[in-house]
Amino acid sequence: PIRVPTSQNMVWYLGRAGACVDRAGGPGKYDSASTSNSLSYAENHATCRRSCDVGAFCVGYSFYSPLGGGQVWCKTYKAPAPEDAIAGATPSSGTTCYEKIYSPPPSPPPPRFLLPAGWLLLPPPEPPPEPPPSPPSPPPPSS
Repeated sequence: PIRVPTSQNMVWYLGRAGACVDRAGGPGKYDSASTSNSLSYAENHATCRRSCDVGAFCVGYSFYSPLGGGQVWCKTYKAPAPEDAIAGATPSSGTTCYEKIYSPPPSPPPPRFLLPAGWLLLPPPEPPPEPPPSPPSPPPPSS
């Protein structure tokens, strides 16, 4: 099933070496492909990820950056049908496939114990300090 994002879900990406493939082993349906060689690797990758973060129907992205420099490619994937979902990656030099994963929100913190108005909750008392060490015994008298 395709999960619908909500503001309560936390998003993370499962990265796999290679190009994204769908359940049929095909290249998947990518929504956009863009290139840039004017930004750094980190800036290009962050821009690519953000384009999937903001895409409500984006199920992942692939990022290609050749080892020797040059054109960088970013593809964002949509899954109009369950069979279009990203199912893995196939070997492709310089490419990484990132599948968008939605996690449920963290559990709320346990309820706090409320005291009646005017009551003061003090921390437990600290144990008494240890007594100072005893002075050494005098040496026995010599005879």
